[in-house]
Amino acid sequence: MSEEAESGTMEGKPVVLVEGLHKRFGATHVLKGIDLAVEKSQVVCVIGPSGSGKSTLLRCMAFLDRYDEGRVFIENRLLGYRETDGELTRDSERNIDSVRSVIGMVFQHYNLWPHMTALGNVTEALRVVRKLGRREAEHIGMEMLGKVGLNDKAHDHPARLSGGQQQRTAIARALAIRPHVMFFDEPTSALDPELVGEVLQVMQELASEGMTMVVVTHEMGFAAHVADEVVFMDDGEVVERGSPDDIFKRPRSDRLREFLDTWRSRAI
Repeated sequence: MSEEAESGTMEGKPVVLVEGLHKRFGATHVLKGIDLAVEKSQVVCVIGPSGSGKSTLLRCMAFLDRYDEGRVFIENRLLGYRETDGELTRDSERNIDSVRSVIGMVFQHYNLWPHMTALGNVTEALRVVRKLGRREAEHIGMEMLGKVGLNDKAHDHPARLSGGQQQRTAIARALAIRPHVMFFDEPTSALDPELVGEVLQVMQELASEGMTMVVVTHEMGFAAHVADEVVFMDDGEVVERGSPDDIFKRPRSDRLREFLDTWRSRAI
């Protein structure tokens, strides 16, 4: 393999490529052959009803959940497995972590360390995983907290932060590793309604700066205005995909029309 391919920078290749992804939990077939490609600087929003497999897809794309069939490539590097003569065997944790190192992940729940300040939460991975010195880590940490509008909260513990501020701290933590792609798993669903906007604004700013993003969301307004592509999932399958205008104004399937009708009725 060429140095260019090994480094994951092959021109024209998607940042994220998912091919024929299947996932089962026991007898439950959660993902049924998902294909997805995410290009550099593209924002892809994944929508669908609860239980459709959206979050499982994202977790498999980061190999937080092991997928059963198919392949996930991050910058042209297979994630989770080694392939020999068409057969997949689980990769070493070191290689998995290496491929995954360019992914920033933000979850529904903030998962902040309660005994650490906001700055401590943001810098922990830089110091422990990246082995940066304290001064350099804190310089990056303050830069990232500034990016999400939390310079003045750097020395506050999570208990003193609102839900929106905690989620913005989690975004700063993910950004601190300088990711090439950000995965967001329902980042606003645990927030009070009045706090949702501040998180979506940060995400919109990241999109405008060219960050590659995959966002599992129930925020249809965000998907309609920020996404380059919207993917509608139901029952473990991709039912439709297209531009926001195609998905929200010209749905082709009954399943998508029913989903949008339900969303609009709740929004009234």
